[in-house]
Amino acid sequence: MEWLYLSPHFDDVPFSCGGLVWEQAQTAKRVSVWTICAGDPPPGPLTPFAEKLHARWDLKQSVVRQRRNEDIGSCRMLGVVVQHFNIPDCIYRRSAEDGSPYYPGEIDIFGEMHPEEAGLVYELAAMLDQALPLQVNLVSPLTIGNHVDHQLVRAAAERLDRPLWYYADVPYVMEDIESDNEKCAGMLPVLMSVSEEGLDAWERSVTAYASQISSFWSNPQAARDAIREYHRQFNGIRLWRKGN
Repeated sequence: MEWLYLSPHFDDVPFSCGGLVWEQAQTAKRVSVWTICAGDPPPGPLTPFAEKLHARWDLKQSVVRQRRNEDIGSCRMLGVVVQHFNIPDCIYRRSAEDGSPYYPGEIDIFGEMHPEEAGLVYELAAMLDQALPLQVNLVSPLTIGNHVDHQLVRAAAERLDRPLWYYADVPYVMEDIESDNEKCAGMLPVLMSVSEEGLDAWERSVTAYASQISSFWSNPQAARDAIREYHRQFNGIRLWRKGN
């Protein structure tokens, strides 16, 4: 049966489980990554926080288009099908009433979802429900790190009343390997093996997001080393399912 991974941002699934999706793609299973917050920013000036991130990424024009291209290239390395949804990243979303940003700073994107965005969960759930195949292994982020876009995706997925798998959010889980305990309470971990070839594909898929390396690592080699060490701790990748 098809595996379908929900990626809040352009890099989340390759970062978190690129080796596993590569392995699954090698067995002739259809594997898809649906990147949810892949839409263009709305018209108008960016917030200072968004401008700061653009500068860090060293992307000055057509930022979202360039990040989409990184995502396509990374997913191609993994042999998976990628689909982009049109919801903008939280750093671009604003109130329809007064134009104020929902998440004006870094502390905000790791807090609670803005109350005005409650309806977005229902909108995304409806989009997913309409587009998903009837039979699919659907995989959601656990929301380790508590990023609001990860919260959005998990909340929408859990409204579908479908069996779900969950993956640990890299790089946030790397800060504390047991930090997933609360997010996966009542679930059972399942260890999935990743070969040396899969690990290499995983590392290459991470470094394909050239704009994002500086957000989490000092250089591409440091990113590769972090992925290899994370893999070493379990000799594979864990997914979670709710117990009976």
